[in-house]
Amino acid sequence: MSAEKSELTKMKVSELKTMAEQLGIETPSKKLKAQLIKEIMAKQKAKAPPPPEAKAKAPEKAKGLAPAEKVTAIFVNYRQGMFRQSTINVLVRIPEMESASSASKYIGRKVIWRSQSGKKLIGKIVSTHGQGGVLLARFRKGLPGQALGSRLEVL
Repeated sequence: MSAEKSELTKMKVSELKTMAEQLGIETPSKKLKAQLIKEIMAKQKAKAPPPPEAKAKAPEKAKGLAPAEKVTAIFVNYRQGMFRQSTINVLVRIPEMESASSASKYIGRKVIWRSQSGKKLIGKIVSTHGQGGVLLARFRKGLPGQALGSRLEVL
């Protein structure tokens, strides 16, 4: 439906008027382009046969992500420069990953760190870091220093 609308918005007003006349819509000369598009969409929707009863659709998978399985990762270090470190950006290693190409399939997944008291911080894997299979994860709130070396869940 939105694809049809985008195609219609690219058309000239004169083309829209001829299309509306073919569908049997009255087109006064002062009608706006948006009004024409709205009426054409409504007419095409009414003209189209009702869709057959569809079976329950399986949810669509996110693009580029592997099937969702829980993987444990290790919080290796913070991302740091020469004079400062960022507690929001965290370097994560998944034990099975040995190269950046194999680790890149986890980009876009969520990462969860749970403290001993039950506090849960959620982040997202943003990119790979280097060629050794280390990933860069970004959290809204930085991880504490006590979390260094602890396990993270990758969903």
